[in-house]
Amino acid sequence: MALVEPQPLWPQAARLCPQRSLPRYRFTPGLNFHPSGHPQGHSYGNDIAKEISMPLPPERWRDNEIYLFGIDLYHQGYFWESHEAWEALWHFTDKEDGEGQFLQGLIQNSAAQLKVHLKQVSAAKHLSHEAWERLCFVLSSGVCDEKSYFMGIDVSKLVTCIQTYYGPLWTGGNSPAGQAPRLEVVP
Repeated sequence: MALVEPQPLWPQAARLCPQRSLPRYRFTPGLNFHPSGHPQGHSYGNDIAKEISMPLPPERWRDNEIYLFGIDLYHQGYFWESHEAWEALWHFTDKEDGEGQFLQGLIQNSAAQLKVHLKQVSAAKHLSHEAWERLCFVLSSGVCDEKSYFMGIDVSKLVTCIQTYYGPLWTGGNSPAGQAPRLEVVP
């Protein structure tokens, strides 16, 4: 298998954080430099976590530049990079509450997308199922509003999309089906 960068999932999605430039490449293990671990990496010396002095509460998600940039990165196929953005925020959460589980679900879904791209079926199966379980927890935790939105995302719809897309992997298939989950943000 010749390694190539992932393609955008939703290239026409409106940018939520246009003031931040997209990295010059999408990290793909074995294809290009590790973004933060190699001197020629696109994020070398730029730890996004150092930008967070005071984490914003979930209800201020519209003001959370790193969270929004993570969504932009994800839609444009920067799976490793979106994972890193959300993980920087996740470190400031209670890992067992709704916000922590929500961010972990996004992180694991993004990692699963990279594993799908790399055709690492077992890892994609595991990570996607973990993402689904965490997001199901969010739905039942009481943090979503009456329309099942949390931090601007319809969690119920996302859970359904994850189950539909990755379902074939969970039942022994070698690839997901249909369209990869999008993170459609409430206007």
